[in-house]
Amino acid sequence: MIRFLDATLGRWLRHFLFVLVRSYYALFYNVSCSGKHLLQDQPGTLILATHVSRHDGPMIAALLYSTKRIRPTVHYDEYYNWGQFLPMYVASAIPMSSPKSWPDEKRKERKATILEIVHKVLAKGNSVLLFPAGRVRREEHERVPAYLSGVHEILRLEPDTPVMLLRLDGLGRFQEAQYDGFWSFVGIKKGRRHVAMDLRPLNDLDPAQDLEAFNAQLEELLNKPISYEL
Repeated sequence: MIRFLDATLGRWLRHFLFVLVRSYYALFYNVSCSGKHLLQDQPGTLILATHVSRHDGPMIAALLYSTKRIRPTVHYDEYYNWGQFLPMYVASAIPMSSPKSWPDEKRKERKATILEIVHKVLAKGNSVLLFPAGRVRREEHERVPAYLSGVHEILRLEPDTPVMLLRLDGLGRFQEAQYDGFWSFVGIKKGRRHVAMDLRPLNDLDPAQDLEAFNAQLEELLNKPISYEL
């Protein structure tokens, strides 16, 4: 019954929600996305993205929705926040992590459950959006703490999982803000903010290395400028 509701009512709700979100970003942001077509022919992809603002998740999911269904990952506390739960649920977000107040054994069980969900989603041909840094950037460069193990564990369990790197430019606090003249007809000098999304396959990320080296390599890749050839 749950699967039937998700495939019928849930599908319509998701489509309506993403049309609204995409319309909002079309009005207030001028977004370009290179490499989006590559995702269309690559099912079950793990998308690793830079995290420059709180707009990242909804913007990426909305812009890629017509290309491939994206299941975003969000922190446990955000998913179960009463003010955000409905859109998170409709978007089929995957809650990551767990409260630090939980016993260690319960947290380990929760982690194992999350990994199982992620791999089931990928096996069905859907893509999973994950922010390796774990939180919105608070400095000029992306930082992937050595203790964050989500990406490493996902790829160690299924090393053949297709991976793509998604970098955002022009949206974050530490990125240059440029605007067009879209709203000039009503006397507003600043129109839509220009945002560039760059999506590319990532083939040289080795999950066989230890966690600290893996995260250091991932951090380096996330911080390469968009014009840089991988």
